[in-house]
Amino acid sequence: MEPNQSYCIDDMAAISQRDVIYSILQYLDFNNFGQTARTLEGESGLFFSLPYFEECFIHGEFDEAEEYFNGFTTVHDNIYSTKVIFELRWHKFLEALDENNYEEANELLHEELTTFLPYNQNLIAQATEIMNLHDVRIYLRLQGYGDLIEARTAAMIDIRRCLEANPLLVGKIRYRIPNHYSSGGLANLALPPPPAILLIRRASIAALQPPTTPLLVQVHFRLIPGFGYWVVIICN
Repeated sequence: MEPNQSYCIDDMAAISQRDVIYSILQYLDFNNFGQTARTLEGESGLFFSLPYFEECFIHGEFDEAEEYFNGFTTVHDNIYSTKVIFELRWHKFLEALDENNYEEANELLHEELTTFLPYNQNLIAQATEIMNLHDVRIYLRLQGYGDLIEARTAAMIDIRRCLEANPLLVGKIRYRIPNHYSSGGLANLALPPPPAILLIRRASIAALQPPTTPLLVQVHFRLIPGFGYWVVIICN
């Protein structure tokens, strides 16, 4: 075994938690365990799935989008976080009006949108004026939109800019996520993926080395078609 191929197990710390989690996310997304992957992203706070967030927003799943976003930041962390959460709650308010659910819209106005009064003291008056139109489509047409979907799509452009500019998300955004429908598999990820890890333990390892002996491993890079480079760690 060449010296540069052998490492004490303590040196395996160089394979960071970020690399390991990224590899797990690759596996989960590729095998269509998307919800589990999103939970891991939020709990670790290391990777943010932009496609998932966009899908939630465009389809009106605002609570899900905000819950996911809160895994990385909170409403008052910075102006970018504030803007994103405002758009989520504002469009939830507009959707309630579009469904003629004025009771819910009023609750959203006084329970969720009041958070943003320090940034816009006229917010309550503006929202009340929209409610008094009794047809949110009039407001949308005045803003140049045909319907709520068009309004959300336009808003998502600004939201995306805020996500990309948010210092708490720098280096964390995943622009594409793999799944079993993707033609290129894991190679479709926009972020350069760290190598996945495959640990192969020999059955006789306990007999070969006492517990107090540092564990040596061999590290090999293998190119697996459709999956990119994997690190194969063989314990000796």
